[in-house]
Amino acid sequence: MTLGIGDSSLVNELKTASGEISGEIIAWRREFHQFPELAFEETVTSSRITSALSGIDGIKVVRNFGSPTCVIGILRGDIDAPAVTLRADIDALAIDEESGLPFASCFPGIMHACGHDSHIASLLGAAILLSERASLLRGPVIFLFQPAEEGRGGAKRIVDAGFFEKYQVRSVLGFHFWPMMPFGQMATRKGPITALSDKIHIAINGVTSHAASPHQGVDPTVVAAHILLSIQDIISREKDPMSPAVVSFGQIETGDAYNIIPGSAHMWGTLRALEPEVRDFIQGRLEEMVPLVARAHRATAVVEYNRNYPRLINDQELTSKVLERAGNFFADNESGVAELERPLLAGEDFAFYSLKVPSCFMLLGTGGESGLHNPHYDVPEDLIPLASAWEAYLALTI
Repeated sequence: MTLGIGDSSLVNELKTASGEISGEIIAWRREFHQFPELAFEETVTSSRITSALSGIDGIKVVRNFGSPTCVIGILRGDIDAPAVTLRADIDALAIDEESGLPFASCFPGIMHACGHDSHIASLLGAAILLSERASLLRGPVIFLFQPAEEGRGGAKRIVDAGFFEKYQVRSVLGFHFWPMMPFGQMATRKGPITALSDKIHIAINGVTSHAASPHQGVDPTVVAAHILLSIQDIISREKDPMSPAVVSFGQIETGDAYNIIPGSAHMWGTLRALEPEVRDFIQGRLEEMVPLVARAHRATAVVEYNRNYPRLINDQELTSKVLERAGNFFADNESGVAELERPLLAGEDFAFYSLKVPSCFMLLGTGGESGLHNPHYDVPEDLIPLASAWEAYLALTI
């Protein structure tokens, strides 16, 4: 049977079928949400994924590929043809949940605040839909449940372990629920879609003293404040304003007591930029300026700069096909399909797949008031089965 992408019957069939298993999909989502785990610690999550995949007809399960918490499902591995890979990230964030949901996180300080619980559930739903239509597949489908997307580079671990050498893959597809877009809208773009994303660690050494005698020491907290402001001057006064970039520090640690000037301070942050030459410039200025600012205040400082994620670049031809399929699949949604005008400053380790084979990363709008990495973030559950149907549709027609 040849599947016609313009034939709405397949779209309707998949949407109806995903609705029929929506109870199971949503139950999975709530379970994953309730028991979140941090990067490379997703042991309960990966075990539950393994159990769910093992119960789906025709899927071979592979564990521990590149990481003890990676889970891979393979459907129609008997077909001698390149595979389509569908990827879901599975890790959570170090955030205290404040959503008030009845299935909120059971673990203090850990939350699925980026929707990865819903990504897992939607991909499991797609696995069911495709298993029931396995005879229609033109090649294998690989369901890749990847650990450690949140800053730890789980995708790179998978690639470095030889994923593309072991499996013949013609394309990798992934998506992210996105609260900054209208409910149910699908968006993507050809070429770069996310920024490069780097990690910055600054270690500052001062001199400990009594809080009542700061002149007898060197306060690294004050030095950290001067460094923080000086770095923002690089962004606002040294970088070309027509070249987007942002440096943010989400973690600053110093001291153990309220009445002691500490001896050291640590700052952890990130750079996001769209152009490699902008990264080069900012990294060079950080490494040059930070020690000088510290020295001006009688302290020392060292910059540890880690080039973490490259830009995610969507393949032109594959993305054109995805946009074409989306026009059919989302035809009945008033928000429809959008092609992004410019890349996002978000970082995404899906980029490591895009360096190897034609890849396409997409966004599915959720609307809502709370953004990603927010303690109130929640994915509307009626969108999750729709995402399952969309992933299944792509695997059947791309």
